[in-house]
Amino acid sequence: MKFDTKRFIAKAAARQVTRQNQAWAIDFAMLDFADRPFVMLVVDVGTRRPLSATMSLVVVEDIIAMLERLVRRLGTPEQVWMDYSLAYNSLLLREFHPALQAWAEHHRTLLTHDPMPRSVAERPLRDLVGYLRGKRFPTLMDLGHDIERWRQRYCAAAQPIPDVNQ
Repeated sequence: MKFDTKRFIAKAAARQVTRQNQAWAIDFAMLDFADRPFVMLVVDVGTRRPLSATMSLVVVEDIIAMLERLVRRLGTPEQVWMDYSLAYNSLLLREFHPALQAWAEHHRTLLTHDPMPRSVAERPLRDLVGYLRGKRFPTLMDLGHDIERWRQRYCAAAQPIPDVNQ
């Protein structure tokens, strides 16, 4: 069966998510530190748990590298939800960056622009920013380690999402 490349249309609607690892949402937040670093958060849409929270330059290469690490660890999602950030898109904002499209085609994953990444990732991003507020880090590596400790604690404390089909 031939793979349908039309699945990568930027305005494709996200499909309903009913299970873990079916869809991931990606979003970024600028942290309030001297160097203004960004954190990239990848959230499992089905569980609302952060799969990854890492320092990022907000470039497509960082996004693809993170997706590759997650695919090796968790398997490939059916969908990846993103907003209209220039990190993901061509300069015309009408289609995804060619490198990201190639990644998605290789993994047979649906990329979609959807308003949901912000709503799915907003709560954990707010929690992370609050967790880091007022802290000082001698190096960006120390900051990165503290972000990972936050992610692990957040996942352990997260309440399971009730099954709406019951």
